[in-house]
Parts: sequence; structure tokens; C-alpha cells
Amino acid sequence: MNGKTWKRLLAIVAGLLALGFGSLAGCGKSSHLEGHWVDVNGETTLDFRGNELTVTFGKWTETYRFRVETGEGVTYLENAGDKTDRSFGAMSALQVGDDGALTAHEMILDDEGHYYRFVRPEALEKELAIQDLSKDAPKTIDSRDVEQFSLSFRNYGGSYGLSRRWPAGSYSWEIKRKDGGWQMEFRVMGPSYIAMDYTGTVSAAYVAGLAQRIEELGIPRYNGYYKKNNVHRPGYSLTVKYASKERLRVAAEGSAAESCVFDIPALLDYADQQPLPPPF
Repeated sequence: MNGKTWKRLLAIVAGLLALGFGSLAGCGKSSHLEGHWVDVNGETTLDFRGNELTVTFGKWTETYRFRVETGEGVTYLENAGDKTDRSFGAMSALQVGDDGALTAHEMILDDEGHYYRFVRPEALEKELAIQDLSKDAPKTIDSRDVEQFSLSFRNYGGSYGLSRRWPAGSYSWEIKRKDGGWQMEFRVMGPSYIAMDYTGTVSAAYVAGLAQRIEELGIPRYNGYYKKNNVHRPGYSLTVKYASKERLRVAAEGSAAESCVFDIPALLDYADQQPLPPPF
């Protein structure tokens, strides 16, 4: 066995050991994969038996032969029955995560598709439990001199109490100093297209007013707030950097982001004081 082959084999074994997989019996087989796995984000299940993988969703079921592959330090489980297609039906190749989960994306055009995260049934309760990773909270912000502002979140259509004025999509709103003034960018990305796009300069008075609005909404008291679980749901993130070197950060992911601790519609009402375009 040459050196390159040894390195490849060791990389596969190392990836599986990170999951607690102690052995790799034959090409694409592991006794530690054997048995039943459930999707944290849905009803799809996996059942491993030797080098065969059965995928089940409702009444639909399909069995595939799989192989273990590795590349750039990442280990995958791929469809071994088709040399031109690594996927399992609509599900892409399964990535072996360092935390023991198997993940994949649904392959669908013009949309995000489903995100699969498979774990053992006994691990599901822990996956769903919301972790509180907050730190340095609560906090008051003494400065009103904003250097940079950033807000991002996902609107599924009416999320967080947003009106129909705001299209569904991923939101990114940023303000930063540029060339002695201020530049604002406001973008909404829908599935594979831009739903709203604005770039323009804003006045120092507008930025000062935003700092005042943040204070009026009581957002600084949530500084350091960060909660999450392993359910796949894009969260929200608010970051404000001040000239005083103070920083305000509030974020949530997964099920913890189903509701927001601060008033997103009120902030967007302030953004709308600029001539934002109607949705495309």
C-alpha cells in the first residue's frame, strides 16, 4: 500500500473516530452506523445495514448501497450504486459531522430546500433543547456615536409581525462610515433572486436617530443574548459598533429565533425613512 493510499485511509478513519466510530469494516461499511437515525428537522429516517442505506419518508422508501469518501478533511457517505450521482434521491451526499450527526441538503432548484440533520433517536431530545449561550448581558451603552450597524434575519412572510410591505426573503441592512460620510445598504434576497435592493448615502442625523431608536426600543438591555438549538432555522443577528469601542450584539438561531426579543418591525419602519424601493 503506497503512502497516498495510507493517508487516504487514515483520513477516513480519523473522520469516523471523531464520531466515535471505532472501526471501518470493508469499503463503505461501519458497524457504528448500523441501525436507525432520525431527522431533527423532519420525518425522514435512515436505516443502515452493512453497506446498505434505506431512506424512508412517509410511505416512500428506497434502499441504496453507500460508500465512504473523504476530501479536504471532510468525510461523506455517497451513493455507491451510481458513479455519476452521489446523492440519495433528492438528498445530497451525507456529510459526517464532528458532532456525530449526518447532514445533507435537499437538491431543489430556485429554493433553499430541506436541511437534513440525522441523529440517533435517543439524541433527539438534546438536539431540540434550546441552549442559552448568552454572555455579557444585560448591558447599557453609554455612547450614541454609531460606527457601524448590521441587522440580518429571515422573513418567511409575516415573520416577527412584519407587514406585507416587507417581502419574504433573507434581510441584510448595514450602515457604515465611508469617505467621511455614511453609506447604507438594504437588501432582501428571495429564493435565487433579489427581492429588494437599496444602496445610498445617509446623513449623520439619520445615524444618530437610529442610535436613539435603538435606545428607545430597549435593545441594549439584551446585549450578549444568544440562544440556539440544532433545528435548522435561520436566525437573526443585530450588531452595533460604537465610537467608544462599545459593542451591542443580540442573536438567536434555530427554534430560539421563532420570535425576536427586540422589535424588528419598528427598526424596519426607521429604515423605511430612506427611499427604499418597492419589492421587485
